[in-house]
Amino acid sequence: EAAILTVAREFGAVDEVIVGAAGALAAPDAARALGDALLASLRVERVAVTSDAVLAHAGALGGEPGVVLIAGTGVVALAIDADGARRTADGWGPWLGDEGGGAWIGAAGLRAALRAHDGRGPSTTLLDAARARFGAPETWPAQLTGAAALASFAPDVLAARGDAAALAIVGTAAEALAATARAAGDGPVAMVGGLSGFAALRERLDLVPAAGDALDGALRLTA
Repeated sequence: EAAILTVAREFGAVDEVIVGAAGALAAPDAARALGDALLASLRVERVAVTSDAVLAHAGALGGEPGVVLIAGTGVVALAIDADGARRTADGWGPWLGDEGGGAWIGAAGLRAALRAHDGRGPSTTLLDAARARFGAPETWPAQLTGAAALASFAPDVLAARGDAAALAIVGTAAEALAATARAAGDGPVAMVGGLSGFAALRERLDLVPAAGDALDGALRLTA
């Protein structure tokens, strides 16, 4: 609430506030409580609190039915059909899911690097890349404790195109993303998020161009 109020006050008086909050679909009571709090503190006419994935869907597909695959640090696919029925796939977080996302790719690359370091696995250029980014391997467990830190190594994995370990990781990530999109539902699929621009992750997906971003989706929801 405090973060939203800080931003909202920069705009002055407004009539309506649309919030895309990660986790809102999984915690509807908390989402409603946030909406009620903002309604009181901002003194606006209307507040809507929904998932950031819903805003991404509304923006990417222009409010039409279909599937939006959001791939950044984490991964979730959201399908909304012509009747408004909603279904999600993955989005389970870095320890249980988000397969093929930035944290998943980064962690897989670091594991391959450590296997090479120990002699448990084949040599890989990912070991030198990880050393350059994070320092000595002995320091990695203390540094790399969160999803964002793991995801920071994903660009190195995606850039190591001549390395067998990296190619295997990226291929598996692409398969996982395609499976997540298929599991969510039918219809056109748009891909958004920080990893959406990597061709190697898109090659197993039949994608339509995203019509807009999450801000476009928020503006569409005002209608």
